[in-house]
Formats: sequence, structure tokens, C-alpha cells
Amino acid sequence: MSGLLTKEKLLQIFEYLNERLKENQLQLELTIYGGSLMTMVYDNRPATKDIDCVFSDVNYTLLENILDSTKFTFGLEDGWINEEIKEPLKALIKEEKEVYRLYSNFKILKPKVEQLLAMKILAARPEPAKDFLDASLLCKELNVDSKEKLLKIVSEYISPKLLGERQIAFIKYLGKDLGYDWE
Repeated sequence: MSGLLTKEKLLQIFEYLNERLKENQLQLELTIYGGSLMTMVYDNRPATKDIDCVFSDVNYTLLENILDSTKFTFGLEDGWINEEIKEPLKALIKEEKEVYRLYSNFKILKPKVEQLLAMKILAARPEPAKDFLDASLLCKELNVDSKEKLLKIVSEYISPKLLGERQIAFIKYLGKDLGYDWE
């Protein structure tokens, strides 16, 4: 790839997408997650390798053409749009989204901070995944200072039966990193 996707490049891509959508008289809603969200909204990453997202119902033939032209214009690699997030979303009890950015033909949504934190806890991937750093940042943003507070947030979005050994170890380590004893 000709470099990672910085916040500036992501914004250029979104503006370009909006122009192509406008030309095709198409409206699109896109919900972003993962690295692209952390890069754009929380500025805690310099860049991301792809855009983890879910598209609203749309004319897929037209959208494919627009995405192909975007890939060509910006010199993006295959897989620059990553819809694999659809699978973990199936584990959610509820999904709460809010508008992040609004263009004339393009609406970008993001999950609420609490939902994002729950998703990071569920994923609990080891490094080089950034789940731990992201979860730590989100805990600080939400003033999560106890295991009970964290588990209350998580249980609003994810069934506690999905919290296995990996997630429990992740939560304990997260508490320790934040300066709390979450044993």
C-alpha cells in the first residue's frame, strides 16, 4: 500500500466518495469501527490499514464501481474496505450509533463509546492488535474506575456468557494498567 490511511487521507476518501455518490444520485450510510474510528475520532493512532465498516442497504453494483474508482484514485490495496466487522456485531445485544460526519449524499455513523468499549473487551486480541490501548483510552474517556462499572457497560451490549478466560485476563490487566485492582 502506498502508506497507511491517516485521518487526512480518510477525510479525502470520504469527500471523494460523497462526490461519486452525488454524481450517481445515491445516498449511503456507513458505520465505521476499529482502527479507522480510533484514528479519526480519538486521534490515538496516526493511521490505519483499512476501513472497518458496514454499509447500509444500497445499490451494490453502483457502489462497487464507486469503491473501485476510489481504490484506483487513492492507490489503495485490495481489502481497503473491510466488512469483516459484521461477524462480531452479531454478538451484540444492542447497537447504538450516532452520526459522526454528514455529507450531502453520505452519512458516517459510529458506535457509542460504551458500545465500542464492549466490543474491544469482547475482541481482547493480543498485540499487535490495538484492543488494549483502545480499551484503556475508552475507559479513561468514560471515567471507568471500577470492574463493576466496566462490567455494567459491557453487559449492556454483550452477554456475560461470552466473557471467557481471554476477556477476563484482559479486564484484569486493563484494571492493573489503569491503576486499579480488578481481581
